Amino acid sequence: MSIRTRFAAFLAVLAAVAISLAPVAADATRPTPGARIDVHPRTGHYEGRDTFSRHIKFDYGHGQITNFRVEHTNFPPATVQGTLWHRTCHNNHCTLGHWRSNHHVNGHWNITTRPWGDVSFWALFSP
Repeated sequence: MSIRTRFAAFLAVLAAVAISLAPVAADATRPTPGARIDVHPRTGHYEGRDTFSRHIKFDYGHGQITNFRVEHTNFPPATVQGTLWHRTCHNNHCTLGHWRSNHHVNGHWNITTRPWGDVSFWALFSP
């Protein structure tokens, strides 16, 4: 078998695999049946814990995160766009996050002057 024939056979197998995987890749992006697609952040007070069990809380309303605290450390306010806010920093205190549902928020915070940035992930819920 010549190199051209082997290469053509290889391309045929590769194309067949790609075609067979295409529906799987398309299904991976579809929401599961009954899944909630629309997320509308709920106005109110959110509380939870980070990965090191530190108490975290903030208030949300009118597109703004305010009173963000980790234990006794204050963080800057942040503007929410849709269901997320981008990295927001002031005096080396940074947060970012997004709503997973109307009342469940995930994100992370860090203080950039600490070793390794002290990044901590968290999940908060409104009552």
